[in-house]
Amino acid sequence: MRLELRKTNPLELGILILFIIAFGIWLDDFNEFIALSITFYILLKAVYNTNHYFIFKEWVMFLYALNYLISPMLAYKFGAEEKVFGMKIESEEYFSLAIPGMLFFYLGLNLLKTKVFFVKTTEMQQSTLLNSKFLVGITVFSLLIRIINSGEYSALNFFLYLISLLRYVSSFSLFALNPSKYWKWPTIILLIDLYYSLTIGMYHDFIMWLVFFVIFSFVIIKPTIQIKFILFSLLFLVVLFFQAIKFAYRQEAWSGGKQANLELVAQIGSDKVNTDSIIGVQNLISLLNRGNQAWIFASTVDNLNRTKDFQGLKNVNKYLEAAILPRFLAPNKIESGSNEIFNEFSGHVINDQTSMGLGIFADGYIAYGAWGVYIFGLALGLIFALTFKLVERWSKISPFYVLLLLPLLNYAVRPDCELQTTINHLFKGVLLYGFLVYLTRKRFTLDSQENKRKLVHLNLVSSK
Repeated sequence: MRLELRKTNPLELGILILFIIAFGIWLDDFNEFIALSITFYILLKAVYNTNHYFIFKEWVMFLYALNYLISPMLAYKFGAEEKVFGMKIESEEYFSLAIPGMLFFYLGLNLLKTKVFFVKTTEMQQSTLLNSKFLVGITVFSLLIRIINSGEYSALNFFLYLISLLRYVSSFSLFALNPSKYWKWPTIILLIDLYYSLTIGMYHDFIMWLVFFVIFSFVIIKPTIQIKFILFSLLFLVVLFFQAIKFAYRQEAWSGGKQANLELVAQIGSDKVNTDSIIGVQNLISLLNRGNQAWIFASTVDNLNRTKDFQGLKNVNKYLEAAILPRFLAPNKIESGSNEIFNEFSGHVINDQTSMGLGIFADGYIAYGAWGVYIFGLALGLIFALTFKLVERWSKISPFYVLLLLPLLNYAVRPDCELQTTINHLFKGVLLYGFLVYLTRKRFTLDSQENKRKLVHLNLVSSK
């Protein structure tokens, strides 16, 4: 995605101008207007380019824009009237941090030029065809690991978790080979994930992977704009449905003593499945609250403005120690999911049963104030850009490896992901998936004489 006017489609430009005129009249705050315009442009570019390349970066930017621009904009505009999470600093101060932070994040994402998102579908299909039985086996094997790996967090369980994510890589690649033949594999994978999401009352993983599958499938099947609109609308309704039943389900299953199962989901769902409960104002406000990582950022800014307890890179060093060093070398390192740093700096105190992350902008403000927001935004974008370049190098062996972007970054790119977790996922993911690329490179490369002979035999390439 580029913000160069000369590469903007005339239709996009016309829609954007109409949008600016319409919402310029409605909004009376310039910062809120800029926030809405940035988000709309990201969305417009994403929808327009879904058939041309894998819109991974656009999806990441859209997630961040929803959390740090749109949700706080609505909170400031309607917060006095509706029950939304309060923003503890004034709108002008907030957006003076968030808008530049977002732009620096965007700059970091695009600082290194990459072609990794322009998927070479023909070569990917050829690599997949030569290894279709192997990939079916990987799908089944990694799915079994997902089913059996439900123990407490440990280094071993985390690596098993990373291996289990290969079910998406293998099933998505099989779908890319022949959607009409292999649609069942990603469908089975996603339905099983849906079952787990429904029974435990946690839907974020399922929604992320469902979105990944939809935007990847666009590159393969290249649907019309009407089909895109229908699919995106259905995705939004799915999110609203989960939001509608989530609170009631967790109350019954977690605190009400009822057994967490599909029967309870169906019971609560039948009470909630109506127009008012799904697309009503209260559910939309609830969704706004859930997607408002900015209120944590704002409360952190408010807290640090009072305490002046800026940390420099002290917390970052703790995150690096926790992610990289084994416990026998760092016995006192912070544990995964610890609320220690959140409780100390956010201005809120949460218990061990609640999981919240500070987010990259809050971590930046804790370090160096306003400059920290800009520096950390740029640094996180650059970390993701370096990951894109690494996967691009893997994809030169075989375009099949492009799909490793998804297990590498599926969690790290979430706005509510703790910086510690981002570093942990990326460090261990790069080690594991890099090792697997090394082990399987001869199997998937199209440059080996053996694979070239197989392709000639299948009449997929010329024998010359």
